[in-house]
Amino acid sequence: MMVFLIFGLILLPSDAASAYSGDLWDSYEMPSTRQKERLLDAADLLTDSEESELLKRLDTISATHSSNVVILTVKEHAGRIQDFADDYFDYNGFQADYNTSGVLFMLSMEDREWAISTSGSGAQAFTDYGQEYLMDQMMPYLRDGDYYNAFSEYINVADRFFTLYEQGTPYDVNNAKAPKNPLAGAAVSILIGLVSAFAAIAFMAKDLHTVHMNASAAGYQSHSGIKMSVHHDTYVRTTTSRTKLPENDNRSGHSGGSSMHTSSSGSSHGGSHGHF
Repeated sequence: MMVFLIFGLILLPSDAASAYSGDLWDSYEMPSTRQKERLLDAADLLTDSEESELLKRLDTISATHSSNVVILTVKEHAGRIQDFADDYFDYNGFQADYNTSGVLFMLSMEDREWAISTSGSGAQAFTDYGQEYLMDQMMPYLRDGDYYNAFSEYINVADRFFTLYEQGTPYDVNNAKAPKNPLAGAAVSILIGLVSAFAAIAFMAKDLHTVHMNASAAGYQSHSGIKMSVHHDTYVRTTTSRTKLPENDNRSGHSGGSSMHTSSSGSSHGGSHGHF
């Protein structure tokens, strides 16, 4: 009996690991190469065509910014979702590429939870403030069950965040420039200008329809004479009103930067989690 008990205790860690990770990672050792694609839709939220299109975009943005940009969906998970997201990133070798840099977005459908895990330069690009901005953009789609557009928005924001980081101005409390697409902004500005100009010209052209030639100046002459009035302006006082402007848009009391923690592998991660 004692032999079987000892044997069972010896097997317990690997059984627990298997139950914890399922088929999502092979062991609790850091592999030297990436083991998974950058999109794993284990919860089956996407069509095949959507999955293929999003994976291509993830691969492109990852290569462009030298950081793994990853999406994971599961039906359920064991333990804390933040720990699970960190471990998935670590034990599938996403740390092996690009000097550990990357970001992972995870959905777990049983309890409708989400998590963000950042690593390396990804933690500097995705500050706490930036992660909150990201979720503000994704949340309407997530709540509507529009997962394709939610993930598409994640990819768009990731592209802009990494671009800002590479420019030396990561999106943060003191640099809360709306990370918009500059080409899209320019197109909108041009369109508004054209519409405004057309409206003004049309209005003036309408008034010109009643213009006709007058044979004499009589129609323009006033016969009521000229009346002049004298006005006096008297200085009374000067009043100055001052309102202190906030130094930054501190959405949730963030002091800037990324809050870091240590995963089970001993790696340093940033991140956040919640429900949708």
